[in-house]
Amino acid sequence: MVITSKDNENMKHIRKLKDKKARMEYKEYVIEGVKLIHEAIIMKEDIREIVVCDDCVESGDIDQKVLYEIAKYNCLYVKENVFESITDVKTHQGILAVIGIKDVPKEIDYNEDLILILEDIQDPGNMGTILRTADSARVKASNGF
Repeated sequence: MVITSKDNENMKHIRKLKDKKARMEYKEYVIEGVKLIHEAIIMKEDIREIVVCDDCVESGDIDQKVLYEIAKYNCLYVKENVFESITDVKTHQGILAVIGIKDVPKEIDYNEDLILILEDIQDPGNMGTILRTADSARVKASNGF
């Protein structure tokens, strides 16, 4: 089934996650793009749902390998106009995911822990580069809000 309405409850929920207060309330955030979703799968993140632009699948914009890889997750297929209502990326890849926020330890050892905080990242490629660099620098925790 393909979601055709921007007023669908799932789409409303995803739009709410653009707001920091909602992300903290629901303990979820949104990532966009094939590469970030692939990395989330590898890192065994708490992937709540994956939203796929049905028009992008039909046009072949999303590789079949990616579709096979995400098939075991809760996938929602939406029309392109619906996808555009939930994305902040100007040239989207037609795929995004809602990820659960893991509980972060209350105590931070500022002598040992290096923490990375990102805000309002627009380009998934830039975020991927930042995260790989942070990983090589042994960043212990990150917060993409």
